[in-house]
Amino acid sequence: MKEKEHNDQFISRKAEQLLKGYKLDTRSDQEEVLNKLLDRIEEKEKKPVRKISWYLTAAASVAATIAVLITFWLFTATETIQSAKGESYAFRLPDDSRIVLHDGSTLSYRRYFWNRNVSLVGAAYFEVEKGQGFHVQTKQGEVEVLGTRFLVDENNNQFTVQCYEGMVKTSYKKDSWLLEPGTRFSGQGDTAEKETVINENGYPAFAKFSGKFQDVPLMEVVNEIEHFFGVDIQLEANAAKRFSGTIQTGSLENVLQIVCSPLQLDYAFKDKYRIIIY
Repeated sequence: MKEKEHNDQFISRKAEQLLKGYKLDTRSDQEEVLNKLLDRIEEKEKKPVRKISWYLTAAASVAATIAVLITFWLFTATETIQSAKGESYAFRLPDDSRIVLHDGSTLSYRRYFWNRNVSLVGAAYFEVEKGQGFHVQTKQGEVEVLGTRFLVDENNNQFTVQCYEGMVKTSYKKDSWLLEPGTRFSGQGDTAEKETVINENGYPAFAKFSGKFQDVPLMEVVNEIEHFFGVDIQLEANAAKRFSGTIQTGSLENVLQIVCSPLQLDYAFKDKYRIIIY
């Protein structure tokens, strides 16, 4: 096991060196990146030299082969994130889509060539940024979206998808369903159904920012908000201020209002992920 981890770390280091050495952009298409790599290797091999021994030629060929193999490894390398048992863990994907993993769940995605496809084991809440298609793959079914908020849960041999905003296409067995806000799909074995649900808060319980604060320094509360929502908050107010109150909401705007209002503070968005409290 340790030997495998060591080998993976070695390959990862070599891969990073390859990306820098050949100036490859992992945001580009796979085929485009591979073609660029092969062209640049060929250019280096064609550079004129006065004298070169056969073993240097062989070494260059081996190096080129290794570079190609590492590049193929780059295409399949994954990043895996897991929440602790009994806890939720929030983070953002490379396209800034926000995920909240629930109770020991695991999410995997391409480490280098991000393609908006993820694999999920367990349950997670998604806030997907608009863009090209976004896919969630599980053992029991698949979810396809363009930009929305939704829940995917595949625990206990049951596949559940609930849409809070936007539109979700859910595939289960050989059929598919379109979910609108306020609808939920449930599949278990050969049974599958779509139903209307009532969720006044618009968030699953584990995706809410929850906390009871009693005379806590404002900076400490701000740090927790930053971590949970994946934002950067610039505190221009008096950091010595202290906050007391109970917060339970999945909305960043609501959290900011709850914290700022009793302290007679204001806030403003510099952009989608940067906020000033003053």
